[in-house]
Order: sequence, then C-alpha cells, then structure tokens
Amino acid sequence: MYDHILFHTEEDYPAGLPEENAATHIGMYFQWAASQGLVNPVWQSAPETAADFAAMQQGSFSGAQFVLKHMGGAITPDDFTDVGQWFTEFYYDDEEDGYGAFMEDYVAALDTPSLGSIYHVADTPENFAALAPVFQTAFNRWAASLKR
Repeated sequence: MYDHILFHTEEDYPAGLPEENAATHIGMYFQWAASQGLVNPVWQSAPETAADFAAMQQGSFSGAQFVLKHMGGAITPDDFTDVGQWFTEFYYDDEEDGYGAFMEDYVAALDTPSLGSIYHVADTPENFAALAPVFQTAFNRWAASLKR
C-alpha cells in the first residue's frame, strides 16, 4: 500500500477538519496518474467506476472523491499499471515517513506550511492544476533517468 487515509487520520490530524481532507493529496496524485495512463484500466472500464472515472478525467469529480468512493481511501500497487507502480514506488520512497519526493513536491507546490498543514489544502481544480505539472516534471526526470 502506498497511501491510505487512515495513515493520516489516526495520528496528529488537525481538529476541526473533515477526515476526507486526508485524502486530498492521495486523490490529486491518483488523478494525475490517471491523466497519464498510469492507472489500472479497470478503473476506467468497470461499470461501477467508469462514469466517475470519466468525470474525474474531465475535472468535474476530484481524485479524492474517486479514491474515497471507490478505493476505500487508499492507493495500492494494484491500482496502477507496471510503469505507474514503478514510478509511484520511486516517488513515494522515503526511509522515514514513506512519502518521499512526492510529499516534498506537494508541500512546496502548494505552500502547505502557510495553510497550517497538508490537510488544509482545498480539493479544487486550481490546486490540482498547480500540482499536475510538478508531478509531470518528476515523472519526466524519473523516466529520463531510466534511459541511461
């Protein structure tokens, strides 16, 4: 498992915030990965998820909403293609907390310290639009490093 809402809500979760805020970063990553064809195609084609997946791709349903409604608040290796798994393992890798460069990029791109925490990020298309190129840059650098 790469990430789960419970990893965040069971610890020092900020009082007064809805628990679904703990899925915002997970969902934004999943939504970006979906936009790049890095997620398991079952999410796009299964009758129970296809409409929400299409809405997520169009920006009218957030990745966090998708992860919470259909994925139990978690992303796992099974949710990705092989390349998606390899990149996610690389991007999330961190010996201490398990969030690695992914969380560093998330914090920097959205200036989460000024908000109070990573959980205070609004689940909006504007925030996703700010993150998507950051995730893409990380992916491109990773992919280029494989060609050496």
